[in-house]
Amino acid sequence: MTSHAAPRVSQIKCGDFAAAAESLSSDPWTMQQAWLAMPDENLHPAKVRFGWEPDALWVFADLPDDFITSHSTDHNQDMWTLGDVFEIFIARKDSPFYLELHVTPHNHRLHLHWSPEGMEKIQANQTTLDEFRRPPSAFDSWVQKPEGERKWQVLVRIPASILPNGQTLEAGQILELSFSRYDAGPEGTPDVLSSTSPHRELSYHRRHEWREVVLKNG
Repeated sequence: MTSHAAPRVSQIKCGDFAAAAESLSSDPWTMQQAWLAMPDENLHPAKVRFGWEPDALWVFADLPDDFITSHSTDHNQDMWTLGDVFEIFIARKDSPFYLELHVTPHNHRLHLHWSPEGMEKIQANQTTLDEFRRPPSAFDSWVQKPEGERKWQVLVRIPASILPNGQTLEAGQILELSFSRYDAGPEGTPDVLSSTSPHRELSYHRRHEWREVVLKNG
């Protein structure tokens, strides 16, 4: 697992995309398709930046998109089946639990709290996703679609208190992070999937392929 640094940022005003873009100015992570020998011709690589403050992790995603669409109508739906969605996977290093957070172009959110055996239980039909759903109001998100541009942007504030096994963030702490998306097209066309992690197989839950992030001051 490759280690990267996450800068500490000044407090960002909720929903202020311009301030977020200025504060979260480190080199972005770019989404790819490492499970394919050649990327899909319809891939539009999204770029993601992030930074931290003691109370929260901030994430800013820039998602090029020729056909912005989602059939989501409320929070905590199965967003990946409904069209475009931006996804965040996050855990504290050495914690067996992790979060999966989704945001759609309508700013509908999905919040999942996974146990180590959770995905295996789902795949074995031993439980349903409802076991892992948590209140979508636990984290904040904002969405904008810049006029005249074929893209949508997402700003997310993840309170440190909802990350398993801890209440705050501090310099020196290590997180494990991955960002992904489903880029949906017109009806009848397949979704284009991509991730910032070098997944050798198409599964965003392959946690050993996520990236380690060391929280740094400045």
